Amino acid sequence: MAEDQPAPGCRPVPAGRGRLPPALRCPLFVRLWAGSIVSSIGTQMSNVAKLWVLYVLTHSALALGLEGLCFSVPIMLLPLLAGPVSDRVDRRTILKITTAAEAAGACALAAVAAAGALHPWVIYLTAGIEAGRLAFEIPARTALTTALVPGEALLSAQSLSAVVWSSAALAGPALGGLLLATTSAAVVFAVNGLTTIAALIAFLPLSRATLRAVTGNNAPAGLTSGLRFAWRHRDLLDLEATLLATSTLVIGTETLLPVLDQTLWHGGSTGYALLRMAPGIAAVLTGAALSATRAVRSPARAITVSVLGACAGLIAFTQAPGLVAAIGLLVLASLALTAAQVHLVTRIQQVTPDHLRGAISGFSAIAQSGLAGVAAACMALTAASLGARTIIIAVAAITAVAALCGSARGRRPHRTPLCGSLEVPARMADPQAACGDEG
Repeated sequence: MAEDQPAPGCRPVPAGRGRLPPALRCPLFVRLWAGSIVSSIGTQMSNVAKLWVLYVLTHSALALGLEGLCFSVPIMLLPLLAGPVSDRVDRRTILKITTAAEAAGACALAAVAAAGALHPWVIYLTAGIEAGRLAFEIPARTALTTALVPGEALLSAQSLSAVVWSSAALAGPALGGLLLATTSAAVVFAVNGLTTIAALIAFLPLSRATLRAVTGNNAPAGLTSGLRFAWRHRDLLDLEATLLATSTLVIGTETLLPVLDQTLWHGGSTGYALLRMAPGIAAVLTGAALSATRAVRSPARAITVSVLGACAGLIAFTQAPGLVAAIGLLVLASLALTAAQVHLVTRIQQVTPDHLRGAISGFSAIAQSGLAGVAAACMALTAASLGARTIIIAVAAITAVAALCGSARGRRPHRTPLCGSLEVPARMADPQAACGDEG
């Protein structure tokens, strides 16, 4: 599907609704978006419960790092296969299967917790299974999102997709912390199962107008094509590297929040839940603002400034004198991180042809969740000896220096417009490769 053509099901804005974000003019995207919000809220509730229970059982930052490692290793490898699969198989089918699998897993975990058998190894195993599921869901969902909106609405769609995770990170930890304090972890896991079933019901009627790409005779061809495309376009690799760095900061900081809360601010489960809400508050605000935007004048500059602001905010966050100040500073840092990641994901999708979006989205999943998760796990493991505050400061400082170096290296005298109103360096400006026009 050419990026300048209307996406299936999109419609003009009715009178009086001229300020509606562009992506929300596409009913199929709205259905996908709404179902994802419901499912993600339950997932965030479950994540809060699992990490809190794990830390209560072990009182160890090492245990938190191991949980992150169990999640990150599978998602670092499986998207290499899952991405091309989503270019060959109907992406709606993949999304429905992975959502049903999440619902089944949540119900099983609730039963285990209710029986009093929720040991650390169960949480580690659950993390690995969840990673395997997401390895297939993330490329399919990302490519499907791009197929459901026209090119000029892609920034809006990616911003609203960020709101999915952010609103979930806002409501999920609050509800999860409340349920943990008043009921039990088993109830939290059961609620996750119910919300995921509700999302599956929302996904079921997705129209057959939803498009998928076909690229050859087998999935491995898609993998090799994706690798060749990424290797030929080195600026795409730079985008993926920046995505990896920002995702490491996000995952690493969230992993260490229980340690920071208990060692610095002593807020208990309520304080921990409030800290987990802070990134959600920031991402909702950022996503809502960007969702009404069609393009930015200099996305590369916006990314650099956002990354530097995020690093400064995280360093200040570790020095907060109290819980209230810590929450405020974490919100500010997360505002910048969300803006950077929305622009990064949008540019990656814009420079990728549709028939390779699953494969390239798989590489992005490896960067965002796999490699970043391994790096975050290393942060947690190292924090056991050096301290959580020291590790976050060190990683933020390294990321800031890398962002400055990348900005200087990425300056180019000539730039060529890319479909969807974004810009791309001249050496990536092959109109057919960038826009996915194979005719």
